[in-house]
Amino acid sequence: MDMTYEEFLEKFKEKLQTELGYTHDKIEFLPEGYTSKDPKRLEWIIDSNMRYCGAEAPWLLTDFFLLTKDDRNPLNTTMVQRVAIRKMYEDALQNGFDAAFDQVRETEKKLDEAPPVSKGSLTKRSEGGYEGIQDQLILRPLNYGLHIQDLHNCVYKKFSDFVLVLYQLLGDADHSLMTSRIMRDELYRWHMEKQMDKVFQDAMENTLRLFPPVVYDKRVGKEVNFLEGDFKKEDIVFQEFPGIAKDMILLSTTKTTNGAIALFYPGVVEKLMTVMGGPFAAVFMNINDVMIFARNDTHADWAADTARRSGPMGEMLSGKKYLCDKSGIKPF
Repeated sequence: MDMTYEEFLEKFKEKLQTELGYTHDKIEFLPEGYTSKDPKRLEWIIDSNMRYCGAEAPWLLTDFFLLTKDDRNPLNTTMVQRVAIRKMYEDALQNGFDAAFDQVRETEKKLDEAPPVSKGSLTKRSEGGYEGIQDQLILRPLNYGLHIQDLHNCVYKKFSDFVLVLYQLLGDADHSLMTSRIMRDELYRWHMEKQMDKVFQDAMENTLRLFPPVVYDKRVGKEVNFLEGDFKKEDIVFQEFPGIAKDMILLSTTKTTNGAIALFYPGVVEKLMTVMGGPFAAVFMNINDVMIFARNDTHADWAADTARRSGPMGEMLSGKKYLCDKSGIKPF
């Protein structure tokens, strides 16, 4: 492809409008260096940097397009596709414009295929039976203090300073889950209020099935399913940062988003104990990632302090470190 970056941007915007139907006001270009004082937007900036650039900063480290799709959004749950446009331009130079733009087409297709959220659909969910929604239930971890006002009438289990919240999965695309929280009133309508253990077990099994746990395996140079692999500690690595132990393991899920839930999957703690040679320390860096350290590694204290100081803009889950052994997961 013989095209300057500026020409690529113009053609990209033109294709969004003519092929995918985005109007001008639904296409937002955010240049490298962009920042914001709005907490939600700043949280998005930090998250985007970590996902696409592998570094944390309160300003964008590369150019992005935000594509908003809210025409099927009566409950104000706007679906947004984010595009790291410089990376797409580099792909286009190698493989052509259409091959690069296919990434947007594919995500757009996933968004279109996801069931629309509407008041009518939620009413139907409430009035239907448990069997109709059982396979769509998942668990998502949230910091309790940051979300306490939003959890009224929600279904959750409290664990230390965070909660595992029950959701219905509506769809997922581009590392973004489209979900709806299950209300306690709905459990009564389904006659499941006395079977909470079953409800949470069903949700955990679904979450594991849909979002398997992953670690980075240096033998193959990519993320792999942790429960399916045969590992030694030295086989599993993560990007090294100054002052962080080399044998640290980063645990997440295939979709990255919601990755902290992976530590609670059946069999994960037991297998990590085998890999680490016994009880180990875990730190939830945010709702998406868990750092695994040797039990007495002082870097775990540094990581817990970093997670705590990140606050809501870092999607904080817990500011503590946890000891994981055969008895379970507990703060220490």
